Amino acid sequence: MSATKTYRQCRLRLGTEETTGWIETRGAKVGAHVELFAGSSTFWEVVVEVFADVTLDHAQLREQQQLNRNSLPSVQGMSR
Repeated sequence: MSATKTYRQCRLRLGTEETTGWIETRGAKVGAHVELFAGSSTFWEVVVEVFADVTLDHAQLREQQQLNRNSLPSVQGMSR
């Protein structure tokens, strides 16, 4: 049986820009270089902060994304 993937909320930096995103726990380490979207050619320079008390498994993260996308009328939710 494979282990369930878990994700941590992190603060990320690219140049002078910062954002918050969900990173798979195995890569959520301060100083790590990560990509936010699979297949993207843009890597955020560094994980600046890992919020250790904020962890979701894959199903929870997917549900949260659906709720957030569908909460605003101007943002079209992704089909499942």
